Amino acid sequence: MKKINFLAVCFLVNLSYGQLVDFESHPLAVESFDNGASGNGDFIFDYLTFSNSYDATWGSWNGFSISNVTDNSTAGFGNQYGSFTGGGNSSTNFAVFYPNGTISVNGGGVIESFYISNTSYSAIAMRDGDSFSKQFGSPNDASGTPDGTNGEDYFRVWVIVENDTQTAKDSLEFYLADYRFADPNDDYIVNGWEYIDITSLNVAASSISFRFESSDVGQWGINTPQYFAIDDVKYAMPLGVELIEFDLFVYPNPVVDVFNVAAPGISGELTLTDLSGNVIDTMIFNNTYSFDAMQLAKGAYIVQLIDSDGNIARSTFIK
Repeated sequence: MKKINFLAVCFLVNLSYGQLVDFESHPLAVESFDNGASGNGDFIFDYLTFSNSYDATWGSWNGFSISNVTDNSTAGFGNQYGSFTGGGNSSTNFAVFYPNGTISVNGGGVIESFYISNTSYSAIAMRDGDSFSKQFGSPNDASGTPDGTNGEDYFRVWVIVENDTQTAKDSLEFYLADYRFADPNDDYIVNGWEYIDITSLNVAASSISFRFESSDVGQWGINTPQYFAIDDVKYAMPLGVELIEFDLFVYPNPVVDVFNVAAPGISGELTLTDLSGNVIDTMIFNNTYSFDAMQLAKGAYIVQLIDSDGNIARSTFIK
């Protein structure tokens, strides 16, 4: 049985408290990664969801992988999980993004900031060039043909945020590499962790998506490897004045056919929702409850328990 301690929240006033996802709670062997090959789908850290889709047929993935690979010298696709900084921002683990996906927060939270850097694969490809992507600063493409850039290259990512009702959107751009300066000594490829402040935008970010742009574009689109590394994602959740801690037991996770919830001495209302907030079922809870999960589609779900005093605890599980 897996025991998870949660803070039950009594919503009396509108306040907030900060939370930080540094990916350290995700177990990894040394110099390894998790790209979703296990088939568990999205990575969930408390209230934050990092999308992941794995195609077993092709052995490919998109969205986020979790990694602690420190190799920042080996070129090529085989090193797609390495951080060009040689590790995470403040700890060992970090996440790798490729090439599309989202970060979302549940329960009325707001994403505030994160740190970003290059992966080794992208950075080395831009620095040295390879058979697919050009060497930044060169007037030629990967085949040696002039590409019209005159070496004024760039690789940037747009950070696109939306509010919880998807009625407001804003964005900012961040250059992972920029070779457009008059003085070539100012040209750079990001090799450290850089801070992105989402609160500078005019939208309370309940979800974030990303879009790449590069000066190196071919017949099939962007040639630059469309990856970045991300770490220390900070978000804020609603909070009341009074905090009451109780134990919420959830097992097994991932679930196959039956999902069990246990909270000794607690009675109240148990609600099951998907990540979009759609209510799947609501039931009366008294100490324990077993839910038939056979009819659930594959994905991630949220269990919310409100006790008789109005205190709230939430947990996630994967089908």
